[in-house]
Amino acid sequence: MSFSLILIGLSLALFAYWFRYSCLLILRTQTAEDYSREVCRANGLSFDLVKGQIEAASNPNLSALYESLERDYRVVSQLLDQVSMQSQQDNVLETKLLRANFRVAKVWFQVSHKLGLKSSIGALEEMAETIGHFANSFGEQTASGAAA
Repeated sequence: MSFSLILIGLSLALFAYWFRYSCLLILRTQTAEDYSREVCRANGLSFDLVKGQIEAASNPNLSALYESLERDYRVVSQLLDQVSMQSQQDNVLETKLLRANFRVAKVWFQVSHKLGLKSSIGALEEMAETIGHFANSFGEQTASGAAA
């Protein structure tokens, strides 16, 4: 019985490590052209400003930044859902992993912010990076659709 529990615990830990590593690897991947700023301007998104405020301010209003990122995520999710399903076939797993990662970062922000931990800033940064990745992905898909 105890061996099974150890094996289950180890498997869960390895899965969490794989999930975390995969998401960070996806977020760190650079594309040939970055469309995220164009999508940000065209759709009134503020994730880029949030990143700047986190870096510049010594004591930013984290709750307001969180709300801004929540709104941006809803907008970018709607944009991605509007893109044709055929162009998303290549990125289905990547998109699902990053959406799950965004939800994990959201929960981590809420918990760490209530506890007053500094890691809540890191959660906001990761949420902003995820939105930036989705915005870039949307920009790539619309640019390739326009070129076709």
